[in-house]
Amino acid sequence: MIKSLSHVLGKSRICSNNTLRLFTCRSFCLNRHIHRPLTLLFGHLLLLACLFYSAGISQASEDSEIAQLDPVVVSATALPTTISRMPASVTVISRSDIVDQQAHRFSEILQQVPGLHVDEMGGRGGINSIYIRGGDPNFTLIMLDGVPINDPTNQRGGSVDLSTLTPERIEKVEIIRGPLSALYGSEAVSGAVNIITQSGGQESHQLIRGAAGRFGFTRALLQANGPVGPLTYAVSLSHTRNDEQIKHDRFELGTAGWHIQWNTDLPVTLRLTGQFTHTSTQSFPEGSGGPRLAFIREPEKRSTAELVSGLQLTHNPTDHWKHTLSLNIFRRTQDSDNPGVASAPAIFRIPPHTFRTTYTRIQPTWRHTMALTPDWSLAGGMQLTQEIGKRDGIQKLTALGAPTDQHTNFHNTRSTHALFTEISGTLLSDIQATVGLRMDIPEGFDVAINPRVALSYHATTSTRIRAGYGEGFKLPSMASLSDPAIGNPQLKPERSQGWDIGIHQSLGHDGPEIELTYFHHRFSQLIDLDPVLARMNTFRLVNLQTVNTQGLELSTLFTPLTGLSVKGFMTYLNTDIKGTEDPLRNRPEWSGGVILTAHPTSAWTIRTQVRVIGRRFDLQIPTEEDRVGGYVKADLAITYRPTPAWRLFGIFENVTNAAYEEYLGFPGPRLSFRMGLEYSL
Repeated sequence: MIKSLSHVLGKSRICSNNTLRLFTCRSFCLNRHIHRPLTLLFGHLLLLACLFYSAGISQASEDSEIAQLDPVVVSATALPTTISRMPASVTVISRSDIVDQQAHRFSEILQQVPGLHVDEMGGRGGINSIYIRGGDPNFTLIMLDGVPINDPTNQRGGSVDLSTLTPERIEKVEIIRGPLSALYGSEAVSGAVNIITQSGGQESHQLIRGAAGRFGFTRALLQANGPVGPLTYAVSLSHTRNDEQIKHDRFELGTAGWHIQWNTDLPVTLRLTGQFTHTSTQSFPEGSGGPRLAFIREPEKRSTAELVSGLQLTHNPTDHWKHTLSLNIFRRTQDSDNPGVASAPAIFRIPPHTFRTTYTRIQPTWRHTMALTPDWSLAGGMQLTQEIGKRDGIQKLTALGAPTDQHTNFHNTRSTHALFTEISGTLLSDIQATVGLRMDIPEGFDVAINPRVALSYHATTSTRIRAGYGEGFKLPSMASLSDPAIGNPQLKPERSQGWDIGIHQSLGHDGPEIELTYFHHRFSQLIDLDPVLARMNTFRLVNLQTVNTQGLELSTLFTPLTGLSVKGFMTYLNTDIKGTEDPLRNRPEWSGGVILTAHPTSAWTIRTQVRVIGRRFDLQIPTEEDRVGGYVKADLAITYRPTPAWRLFGIFENVTNAAYEEYLGFPGPRLSFRMGLEYSL
């Protein structure tokens, strides 16, 4: 994303440092060169599947047939609900899906979700962003075991850089589309993602994994879980490194994670989860035009340390009443050294700068759930969010011809009190209803009241119709409020309203499953630079824009043969920025893909994924280009498990060696591969 001040200086267009909303494509067509490679690729994939089946289908054992249970979703409503009765728009990615994919980046896991777009700025060192239903990246709440990890002091207005997250500890991922402030308050404006980590069991297990590949890729992982007296634990250590995939691209990440639970005969459970990560990255800066277009050839360097911790005490006084006291802590420190961005040689549009940001969030919550009748339950509670944000740094304005450099320091604190309630139950045996309401009282802002209502109707045993409406709000980022150059302490929260209606159809017991959803979102009071002041070379953030997004989400799943599954997904997105013809940035109108997963024998797993992304609008300071071409990208993962203890795997990304860009001037990595070995006992 391009920082607001720099973008005004470079393009005479306006964009704030915590939004992308002025830049999305209104019109789109697939690259005319896509169709022939896509047809050939599908032919190769189907041929590969057939060859493996002809060789191994007779050897397939009953072990490869895994019972499909109805997943329980814990993030979309205050009370855990099975996905078949869930009234919200939810996608659940299971541990088995992650293992089959052999993903080494968290963003890879999300690429199969309709209504969601994920992009990466060049290679592994570039920033990863997520867009749900056309909303900005900072409009998605990201949680790790229920602990929010958005940082409102960063230059992206609170969005999470997905490159700092790894998949090895993940048990499942829950993606909820639509405003969720009725449940989570600020940040959940267009949706939420909750990453649920693995917990310990009653048997001890240890695992060691090593992998290496092209572009200097290496990864080492150690995991252990099991019981110790009344405790169960799951701990892990990992280290990942990628050398240069594209020019000046580097990435290094160390992670330590833990999940400890205390169980006794008493109706009390104590759980401690957490993760510490340290990331060192370098890449061309946002807005620079990347390796292809940038005039300044030095990379931006970032060093980030994050601590995420959640402590939860659950007490069940009776079979009908449970209350939970939790304490979430998130702390993030980042040092960044940016060489600046030029529109021509020696003509800066973003001055060089160095920042150090530190952000701490402490969030105690008390929640009660109670069964009112066999069919109806009530949940409610209160929450306090205490935030402390600080930035120290210097913008080197002398590069722009100013007489002196400028300090960009600020130190902010704010607290938010909240009360929330939700009632859910069954109407007429076929309708599942959820109604929620939350009142947030943020320090220095008006009271925010956000409702949510959702219904799920089982018309038949194979047909389910779902509809929902919700509202969301997002407090201005601390950088937007306090930045000495463009900040405005009078900013108001950004708002959203969204509704959707969907149908899920199963065609027979073993037949295809199809889900189609229509959605409509309205984002208002969006923060951007004042265009009138900008024309007078005065830059100040104000609540300015209103954006409508609408579209379709389609997903399909079927198993044409035993041990072979085919999954398809597609998103159509239309956007309208009120009062302007400008498009939004980095959001394709059409996107989708197909995943084939084959288990020809109990020892082999073959997974192929093809993604098709349409043209997008983008702006980079050194160029007048404003379109990124559409592309097709295919990946292949093969896993062989000769014994229960050993697993060998190979992953080939971009197997057709396609040339593509997610951002103008930032080439995506060409064909790469990783090979690895895992031993568990």
